[in-house]
Amino acid sequence: MRIPTSTKPVRTNDWKAQAACAAPGIDPDIFHAGERESDQVTQARRVCDGCLVRTACLTAGYEEGDGWGIRAGLTPRQRNAQLRKTNGNIARAVTEALDDVTGLLRHLYQVHTQPTGDGHLLWTDTRHFINIRNKPYTKHQLAWIALHGRPSVGSVMRTCDREGCVAETCLADRTTRQHATRTTAA
Repeated sequence: MRIPTSTKPVRTNDWKAQAACAAPGIDPDIFHAGERESDQVTQARRVCDGCLVRTACLTAGYEEGDGWGIRAGLTPRQRNAQLRKTNGNIARAVTEALDDVTGLLRHLYQVHTQPTGDGHLLWTDTRHFINIRNKPYTKHQLAWIALHGRPSVGSVMRTCDREGCVAETCLADRTTRQHATRTTAA
């Protein structure tokens, strides 16, 4: 498994080491302040605003049932309201709360892929298109954004012969294909 970076899907609890709140000099108590302690809540939100793993933090907060701490800059009351608004759908609640479609695509990539043990990663969802905020994504488009943190240039194509593979090394957009062609020709 590759070491997660801010542009890679974060698996398990690896995100905690990358969290802005884990940095030296950050007072952990500000993340457990009550909503009436507005100065501490404001301080916590400032830390969260610059954090690279907000999506993973908020997702974990929902999954762990954290009813006390500030997660991704949201108080427990704000998180609960967002979860009710999305009918209990955690992925949608996180996306809506943080306005982070890329984070949702990373989450879907994590949930719907299975390693094969030989370097490939298979897509397990049977849908041809996954609609996020009324925009359809193919499994290859979704994987590209989840892995690179940005849309592809042109279409994304599988470069291996393994049906259903969405491993990073087996996907290429137009720019990647052109670069490979120039490298091969040289």
